[in-house]
Amino acid sequence: MTPKRVVVVGGGTGGTILANKMVSLLRSETSEGKAEVHLFADSTEHVFSPGNLDIAFRGMVPASFRRREAALLNRRVVLHETAVNRIDLMNRTILYDSKVLNYDYLVLATGSVARPDVIEGLKEASHNFHTGQEDARKTWEALSRFSKGKLVVLTNIPHKCPPSPVEAVFLVEELMRERGLRDKVEIYYATPYTRAYPAPAIADVVEPLMEKRGIRLYNMFNTDYVDTKLRKVYSIEGEELEFDMLITVPPHRGADIVFRSEIGDAEGWIPTDRETMRYSNSDDVYVVGDATNIPISKSGVVAHLEAIVAAENITSDYFGTGKVYCYTGRINCPLELGGNRAVFVSATYEKPPTRQKPSEMKYLMKRTFASIYWEMLKGRLDPLFDLYFGKPYRVRVVEH
Repeated sequence: MTPKRVVVVGGGTGGTILANKMVSLLRSETSEGKAEVHLFADSTEHVFSPGNLDIAFRGMVPASFRRREAALLNRRVVLHETAVNRIDLMNRTILYDSKVLNYDYLVLATGSVARPDVIEGLKEASHNFHTGQEDARKTWEALSRFSKGKLVVLTNIPHKCPPSPVEAVFLVEELMRERGLRDKVEIYYATPYTRAYPAPAIADVVEPLMEKRGIRLYNMFNTDYVDTKLRKVYSIEGEELEFDMLITVPPHRGADIVFRSEIGDAEGWIPTDRETMRYSNSDDVYVVGDATNIPISKSGVVAHLEAIVAAENITSDYFGTGKVYCYTGRINCPLELGGNRAVFVSATYEKPPTRQKPSEMKYLMKRTFASIYWEMLKGRLDPLFDLYFGKPYRVRVVEH
């Protein structure tokens, strides 16, 4: 009997968690050869992306935020350390290395890509930490040389990890104070949102702290282009900001494989049901993480929870239980505010974030996350998360 095959494209947070979850849910089937779980990762190494903040603004060593992908997977997951050339949904096949692999279930965990090149002058004039560890390290090196002038932290949308630009500006301000340069450096934060953070309750916390620390806020600043010679960034609204150093969160787009396979929208986001994680109401294709077009945070926490929901739905379909698992939209993203304080941006589809007091405990929780991340990918901490946060889904039963 030909085994049923679950194929996961993308070796980031969502893809890795989902592959491990699938072999756990299909333990007997994968052990007996009735089912296979394949994961395609286009790199041999798995990177903890939130660590880019520590690399860029604390000078931490990039290697401490990397592990071999193979070491993070259950031994029953078939790992392909190669890029996928094309996804053919019509014929239910994956094309790679001149080979073809059929699937019964497909999960697209292809992530997002930082694209400073889509805005004129942005790539040439700015430093950023979203394009990878190497650029994060270059940002740190540039900051280490910077001693006076106007420093602008510029946000563009859409981007992954919503708290990251706010965290960046607070960490920059803290770094300048620690180096005794604060009175020589003007710090600006420019964002396309109407406030310093898109959620009003979190903005209520962030904005007074920015004012207290002398960070000048520019709202409704949608980047038009950057003049590399004049060292000015211009907004669509007609404003301009002069800079001596520009740190940016570039706009993001979907992965190249999405464009090549023609399965996404104009920016490369894949149409996804926000509850079931199914692609365009398909019964055999699912999407998790940054790759979706769901208007929700593109973050590791969301990718994690969506992966669990998708895995449960695939398993339910596999066994014909009639259960449908519906993601609640739960997010729980830490936001560091300097001074060893942090808040957690927590919400669901129905409940927006609430105002909270920055605390050292939340800061310590965030700082420990990098060390437990690797075990989390293996699914070993899910029982603790479920106990603390509750299940990230509700279940409905479909009558046949």
